[in-house]
Amino acid sequence: MRANFEPDPQCAFANCYLGGKQVPVYFSEIRIANYRSCIATSLQLTPFTALVGRNNCGKSNCLNALQWLVRKGKLAAEDFYDRAQPVVVVAELVGITSADLDSLGATHRSRIAPHVQEQKLRIRRTQAEPGVDSEWTIFDHTTNAWIANPGGIDNAIVKLFPEPIRIGAMEDAEEDVSKSKTSTTIGKLLAAILANIQERHEPELAPHFSAILRKIGADGAERLESLDSVDDSINGKIAELFPGIHIKLDFPVPGFKDLIKDGTVKVYEDNGPGRAFGKYGHGAQRAVQMAMVRHLADLKRGEAVVGGATLLLVDEPELFMHPFAVEQVREALRSLSQAGYQVVFSTHSAQMILAKDARNALLLKKGANAGTKVRPRIEDLVRRIVEEPTHQALHLFSLTNASQVLFSDHVVLTEGKTELRLLPTIYRILAGRTLGQASTALVSVGGISNLRKTMSILEALGLPSRAVVDLDYALTGAVSHGFLGHDDPDVLGCRAVFQRLADEGRVTLNSETGLPTKKQAVVSPPEAYELLAADAVGAGHIGLLVPRLRAQKVWLWSKGAIEAHVGLKEKNESAWVALQARLENEPLDQVCNDPESVQELVAWLEEGPPEIAIEA
Repeated sequence: MRANFEPDPQCAFANCYLGGKQVPVYFSEIRIANYRSCIATSLQLTPFTALVGRNNCGKSNCLNALQWLVRKGKLAAEDFYDRAQPVVVVAELVGITSADLDSLGATHRSRIAPHVQEQKLRIRRTQAEPGVDSEWTIFDHTTNAWIANPGGIDNAIVKLFPEPIRIGAMEDAEEDVSKSKTSTTIGKLLAAILANIQERHEPELAPHFSAILRKIGADGAERLESLDSVDDSINGKIAELFPGIHIKLDFPVPGFKDLIKDGTVKVYEDNGPGRAFGKYGHGAQRAVQMAMVRHLADLKRGEAVVGGATLLLVDEPELFMHPFAVEQVREALRSLSQAGYQVVFSTHSAQMILAKDARNALLLKKGANAGTKVRPRIEDLVRRIVEEPTHQALHLFSLTNASQVLFSDHVVLTEGKTELRLLPTIYRILAGRTLGQASTALVSVGGISNLRKTMSILEALGLPSRAVVDLDYALTGAVSHGFLGHDDPDVLGCRAVFQRLADEGRVTLNSETGLPTKKQAVVSPPEAYELLAADAVGAGHIGLLVPRLRAQKVWLWSKGAIEAHVGLKEKNESAWVALQARLENEPLDQVCNDPESVQELVAWLEEGPPEIAIEA
């Protein structure tokens, strides 16, 4: 098992601007090989990236691999998927400007600058086997090859990127606070938060440090007499053993950094004594951590940034947070992503992902033999599958505004608002569970013209989908989308019935399409389709179309639209609320005109579409 992790020249990387504002150097692509479940895993990153997926799909492994890339450390045997192969993490850095290179100093700049091309740099960290040191290599675009540690490039990379901050899922918090403070989450947050305090107050404290040094330093001008007495006593004994030398006790005075590097957090309840952070439960610990993250965001907001972003890697920031707090944490993380931090977090909460984040969120799945795989981003899939810019925007809007899509196992697509309002209630009453409990997302496609390509996008995302459509789709979208042929006998049969109804003066048809129109019409198009469904010949053709479309994961309302089946005369909020109330309190057959079809729909949705396999 050896994955090919050479750079991909066709890969499109995000540029170094976010919302028109230049952002620091950040990782745009990470490729991980042989690290735990990440057998051959690729991630496309932005300054603010959410990792979504079921438990045990490899989200934390991806965050750990990112941390290892930047921070030196020896991987143990359990970190290797295959111990006979090396662990390899390849990264693409983007947005490297002259100012960034200048910030490194002349020595480090000379080592990195020759390998930067179009503001991009490719680096690779490799560990050959468990327990040994890892090594950096860098991609040289002139020779199209990896160069082993040219001239201390590892120190230059470390100089470019600060120590990452890793906030875990709290299960190991007690162990975390017992480590060296400079390596703990709390220690790193304190160091970042106190940086500006040091800048402001170090000159103020310096005289006090000097005063102490004068008292206890070996050469202090005001040295304590008790120290001189100890020195004299010891020196008298030295003279008897080794004449010609003497000693003075010396106590170095810590600087400001030395004082704060062992800083921690004490937690107080009311007027009680302070207790160590690690002595509290996970909820309190998470609240403290996220409050510190929010304060850090306040400090960093608006600061100019030069150099590499600080990686902020967070497992499930929403843990133990109430809904309003989740929103505050999300916005704090977003703010940090615009102030010198590259934020990558795993989440199980749709509340952590707004529409503008969903398009770049990464959906992770784990196959039996393929390990952790990352599905393409919604934005990339839309641009690949949908050609027209206007329709691209529509697809992005419908999919990213339903961020629960990323947290579901299957998706039900609808074209109308009535389904969005009523199907959750109908499903819960008849199935005995909610759509959410069934891991099913309900999404409006904003018009039938988007349906087939939206299903293709979801399939590429690894999410099987089904569609619920009105009867008119069978004669329009189903044909143009390839579900039915133009010469389908039942489609032609329905058109013939429409022509007969038009000849009878009961419907008005468009002269070009031969289908119902609303211009100077006898009845509205929805009413015309209800007339088609009520016609014996028309009903016969529809009855043959229904199973053929259903076999292609498309549910057709055979009486026209959902309103005809549930007995709604209007499409507005008050009508939907009134029907929901009746559904909650009355038997289905007393509420709906066609309870059998409604029950059949729920049974069809309960079956669920077949799962989409993960590519090896």
